[in-house]
Amino acid sequence: MFSFFKKNSIDKKIPKEYTHLLTQQQYNNMLDIVMAYFRDKGEEVIKLEDGYITVRDENEKELKYGFDNLVRFVAGAEKNEWESVIYSHFNKVNFDDSPLVYYRKDYEAAKPFLKMLVKDQLLLRQEFGKELVWTSHFPGTCSLLVFDYDNQFRYLKQEDIAEWNQPNEVLFEQALSNVGEEEITVNKVEHEDGIDMFILFSGDFSASFVADFDRNLSSINGELGSLVAIPTKGTAFVSPLNDKNVLKRIELISEPVIKFFNEDPGNITTNLYWFYDGKFEQFPETPAKDGYVSISIPEELQLLLNKEEE
Repeated sequence: MFSFFKKNSIDKKIPKEYTHLLTQQQYNNMLDIVMAYFRDKGEEVIKLEDGYITVRDENEKELKYGFDNLVRFVAGAEKNEWESVIYSHFNKVNFDDSPLVYYRKDYEAAKPFLKMLVKDQLLLRQEFGKELVWTSHFPGTCSLLVFDYDNQFRYLKQEDIAEWNQPNEVLFEQALSNVGEEEITVNKVEHEDGIDMFILFSGDFSASFVADFDRNLSSINGELGSLVAIPTKGTAFVSPLNDKNVLKRIELISEPVIKFFNEDPGNITTNLYWFYDGKFEQFPETPAKDGYVSISIPEELQLLLNKEEE
């Protein structure tokens, strides 16, 4: 009889996409705390590579977590805060399903806890993404129905909402209504040439708040709509279009959008959108040299601009 020892796959090399945020040594220090967290929970780390960690819990169930948000939380914190930041992060994503067992049976009781988060649509290609309840507000993204309970998010699956007997449209309407009650900080920045820029900040819901533009932001919308960007879940940009200086606005907004996308947690997209007549349309992009893209104005917006010049 032979016994074989299978070594767990542990690769601590920092992924290339994180090297602008942490050094290899800092990444190693982060991983040490992450692994200590799971040891404290009595869970076994069975795989660590390419910015993901896979653990086996006490029920022999394998769970996989990504570091994309975590590295951004850590990069923005002091070293003596890392343990608290990392433990808080995993405590939040490790949702306790026991309250949901009750709320699955009572839609009226569940309504106050429904929220919506905007994510890159690539999430839907993952195996678990096929079960999620979602819609779309911004092209290239998905809007996910979530259960926000006790400072924890749980992405809702079809099985979670089955007994509510409510159309998805009703559920997302309720979720957006709840998001509208969240505390959102809106800062106005006045640029030269009379260009105004509004920057929205919150912990989790700026992009979701913008998705319900007509209800939440109609007072700042321009005559020709608005230029919109949602680089992360907690940061959004809105510039009202009241003149033909659209390209100037794109020039002003592009650099901070990329910076927030690269450095802040919950990144979504660097796409730019035009909000007009109740919907969001993406500004077309064409690949250019050296990894850059060329951004052009949507056809309908260009027609409106041409009329302004007549």
